[in-house]
Amino acid sequence: MLLKKVKETIAKYGMLKAGDTALVAVSGGPDSVCLLSVLHSFAKDLDLSLHVAHLDHRFRGAESADEALFVEKTAKKMGVPATIEQFDVPAFCAERGLSAQAGARAVRYGFLNRVAEKVGASRIAIGHTASDQAETLIMRLVRGAGASGLSAIPPLRENIIRPLIEVTREEVLEYLNRNRLEFVTDSSNSKPVYTRNRVRMDIMPVLRAFNPRITETLASEAAILRDENEAIEAYLATVSPGVVLREKDGVRLKRDEFNALLPALKRRILRTAVSEVDAGLIELSYDQVEDAIRFLTSAQTGRAMNLPSGLIVEREYDAFFLRPAAGRPEFRSELSIPGVTVIPEVSLEAEAWLFDGRAGAGDLARDARPASRQALQEVRRHDERAPEEGARLLGRREDDGHRAGQGRGEGVLRVHAQPLGGVLS
Repeated sequence: MLLKKVKETIAKYGMLKAGDTALVAVSGGPDSVCLLSVLHSFAKDLDLSLHVAHLDHRFRGAESADEALFVEKTAKKMGVPATIEQFDVPAFCAERGLSAQAGARAVRYGFLNRVAEKVGASRIAIGHTASDQAETLIMRLVRGAGASGLSAIPPLRENIIRPLIEVTREEVLEYLNRNRLEFVTDSSNSKPVYTRNRVRMDIMPVLRAFNPRITETLASEAAILRDENEAIEAYLATVSPGVVLREKDGVRLKRDEFNALLPALKRRILRTAVSEVDAGLIELSYDQVEDAIRFLTSAQTGRAMNLPSGLIVEREYDAFFLRPAAGRPEFRSELSIPGVTVIPEVSLEAEAWLFDGRAGAGDLARDARPASRQALQEVRRHDERAPEEGARLLGRREDDGHRAGQGRGEGVLRVHAQPLGGVLS
């Protein structure tokens, strides 16, 4: 049953094709061992080549070292080549002020992308299940999210695939038991200090009392929201040209056409316009979006409103014009590496540091979302020669003659932005 479901998921989302090499991320836990076993059973029929990747994060001393040995033995038993490394993630997080989960994610995905490139893998297979999907939806719902956020974990995104995304944790354990496959248990998964653990241990059992199939129900809801979000975005692409005019100095919204839109479309068009003018530096909150829409609905000609990051929206006779506030300075800031640099021109502080190369800085900059990505966008907006997103930032300025990817070191940016707000009189 599980094999059939996974094969259908792979086909439905076009995750793999004949001749692909897939890098399988294996922690040694039940989900990843199941994933490896399933893909190994498909390898001949689907003409797949597999390679195992495991990173010991060194969070749990001897326990995590034993897990690395377990993964090595498991891969060897299946005849699958493996790349197994270790990295001091606790020290990495402490040096940079990152949470354990954020730091581990950045290092882990950097490692996976690097290994995938090295072994020629076009796909990276991750063992997220329908149970993870359900828990993620609850976590985002509690924090507050729209349809895009509540879509939770995508089955396929760029080179990342999740073949088990429609299989529950209970189905995984049943498969492992039936096939007498061993796995290890991460002791941190039972600690109530992590939000996901609390959702799994405290909230899901309560919901299951109301609906025994709550995992499947929530996972289905995430899939429905994902499809509907894509439909809205496709419809918006047909509507937007009649409402939005992109100009050199900003974005103009046709007043009557904008006000005739349904609220959901107004929100999306406004968010998109802000991101285009401001290069995506600030993600508007729900309250900020609603305040702006109220202003756009009722403002008289000549009125203006400040938005975060020094943007301004002005009411013209038959349109609204969104642009950077007048006098917004062009600037160039030299970063302290390692260290924190305050950039007062845009109310930012940027933390940059050097990485030793075991999971390339380019990979980390690409995967440590969203802060590093936003920083690169902000730097690029004020300096056309700044490195592109995902490139390496150096400890020297571009005008010193050192291009991105060369020089004495590599850095990853972390940014905190302070939004502006209020209506001008």
